[in-house]
Amino acid sequence: MGLFDKMMSSVKDGIAGAIKGSASASLQSDWKGDRKIVLRDPAPENLDELKAAVDVHDPGSVAAYYVYAVFAVTADLETGISMMKYLYADLEPFGRGFTEGGASGRGGWDQYFNDRIKDDDYRWLPRAYFDGAAAANGFHPAMPLSVTLHYNSPNTDTLNSQSLEQLGRLNIVYYVQSNAAGNKVNIELSRFDGSDRWYVTKGTVSSALFYDQRAALTAEARAKLWS
Repeated sequence: MGLFDKMMSSVKDGIAGAIKGSASASLQSDWKGDRKIVLRDPAPENLDELKAAVDVHDPGSVAAYYVYAVFAVTADLETGISMMKYLYADLEPFGRGFTEGGASGRGGWDQYFNDRIKDDDYRWLPRAYFDGAAAANGFHPAMPLSVTLHYNSPNTDTLNSQSLEQLGRLNIVYYVQSNAAGNKVNIELSRFDGSDRWYVTKGTVSSALFYDQRAALTAEARAKLWS
């Protein structure tokens, strides 16, 4: 059974792994708007495949694959976190430094939610952010997987006014919206002075994607969740 198959199957089938102001400081015009990012098909099964699929020079690609990485932890925690660590960086709030993968080594994953990936009542929640997921189909996303990113202009402008000139950090913020109860999750991304690579730099994305929206489950949707 491949990684994506595990992501779509019941938890009883098992989850593997456990947690043990710069030059060109401007955003491309095609980044500043709502975007639909189509993921590689078939979706990445491991970190090497994710590295080959994501465009780290495009913040939209990084954001979309980070949503996918959080989704992946529901099938294989070790694989999902390795993907998250590749895409994530902790910031030093009042300095120019950052830590690739996050200082905790969990890439932004909140261990508080370990229990949710072991429970079918919660484990489906991240997949509701993919296009095509709906109550009528048990929140099974359309294939190939795609994510619609909504450009958050006010938050982007605010972050850049705070850190662009002072810290040499260019920022952009998108949000994704759940097809369950409509929960919105902001994804902040940053590019650092001297680099053309983007990282997710908002540490609460993973927990926000598990925000409880079980009230959106009709009896019909619940019956189709893992079928």
